[in-house]
Amino acid sequence: MDLETSGESALDFETMKKILDNSHDEIYVTNALGIVIYVNNVCEKHYGVKASEIIGKKSREISEKKYWGPRVSPIAIDKKMSITLEQKTCTGKTLLTTATPVFDSEGNIELIIENSRDVTESEGIKHELDKSVQLLKRYQMEVEVLRRKETDIPDFICKSPKMEALLKLVGRIAAVDSTVLLLGESGSGKGHMAKYIHNNSPHKDGPFITVNCASIPSELMEAEMFGYSKGAFTGANIKGNIGLIELAKDGTLFLDEIGELSPRMQAKLLQVLHENQYFKVGGREIQQVNCRIIAATNRDLQSMIKTGAFREDLYYRLNIFELMLPPLRERKEEIIPLTQYILAKFNKKYKFEHDFSPRCYELFLEYPWPGNVRELENVIERLTVVTQASIIDECDLPVSFNYAERLSSSIIPMLSARPQSLDDAISDVEKNLILQAYKELGSSYEVAKSLDISQSKASRLIRKYFPSEEQNTAT
Repeated sequence: MDLETSGESALDFETMKKILDNSHDEIYVTNALGIVIYVNNVCEKHYGVKASEIIGKKSREISEKKYWGPRVSPIAIDKKMSITLEQKTCTGKTLLTTATPVFDSEGNIELIIENSRDVTESEGIKHELDKSVQLLKRYQMEVEVLRRKETDIPDFICKSPKMEALLKLVGRIAAVDSTVLLLGESGSGKGHMAKYIHNNSPHKDGPFITVNCASIPSELMEAEMFGYSKGAFTGANIKGNIGLIELAKDGTLFLDEIGELSPRMQAKLLQVLHENQYFKVGGREIQQVNCRIIAATNRDLQSMIKTGAFREDLYYRLNIFELMLPPLRERKEEIIPLTQYILAKFNKKYKFEHDFSPRCYELFLEYPWPGNVRELENVIERLTVVTQASIIDECDLPVSFNYAERLSSSIIPMLSARPQSLDDAISDVEKNLILQAYKELGSSYEVAKSLDISQSKASRLIRKYFPSEEQNTAT
């Protein structure tokens, strides 16, 4: 039904004008000749001119005043169809304009009605979004580079029967998600082995997160490991914080120095391994564990269990697969290849062309390497930097190498010189060890370090065999 038959009055011109002038969008109407016959008051916001200054003028004439970019209406007239384009105005606005032709009964264009919406703010949001997307891509690339760098390790140099057997077992273990416990002396390559397992596992494309359990204070370990919800404790980030377990999602969490965990954190970790889930500190929402856990220690966990320092149930949860890395002295076949590999690495890093003399290689094979591969790497780096000659010779090696050789050559003849009891032989060996070491090294600290004993024991033995040095052994 129409308005008149319903008793309602039709919209008059003034009412219609009020409606159009209060529209959020610009309404811009031209006739077939391109003359503006109507524009609402929004044009003042868009172009900085009143509607009265535009109505009655040709679009081409107005365009010459640079109020806006080319109008859309000429294109709509030419194409005889609705056209939508983006245009800029003299006031810095960005308009999304749609020009729609209106045809008469004979199919001729009668009017062109343009509707223009201010999308300047949307353009700014879009620009910021584009910047954010580009920044996110950059961060993703940087994270990927850092991830590759973290796990970019060479394959194990495997020349000994012990390492060949170990790596054969590791190849089978890496393919499953079970927890692994790595044991071995400090510097024997447990961290390297953890990365090797990760790189050969289904999680190789995920993150590899290392947690040194000895370096994080026990009172902070829970929040670092599990994360915390906002307002969990005084001084906490108001937005909360993600935990290391969550950071390792779809990857590997490597818990180094696991023997240093406090009893409280041992209980928490046991719960994580048992239930495969946890709560953030101060949180109530269950978090799922979606990473593989590898633990490592150089401590004797069995002895710690007997003294109550380590939980027996946690030990058995961790050592589903227990791998013992042999010390370097038990795989001497790998000392020379490792030496050559490490030397090449530091030659490249520091732009040198050093090599070792045959005598150096002999001494490397004879040396016990108490610090294992880490000590070997440290010694080679130091020699690469400080040695001026291209060939690193015996005289360039640390004093401990020559000392070990001279010590063995002096003790063995002494032992075979005359028959003696076991206690006398042990006492003679101890005396000669201390005398030779103290004369060579000059301080109880260096003697203790060289003979792998405590400094207090070294001081006591020096005073025993060097009574005149009683005042100097603290140095």
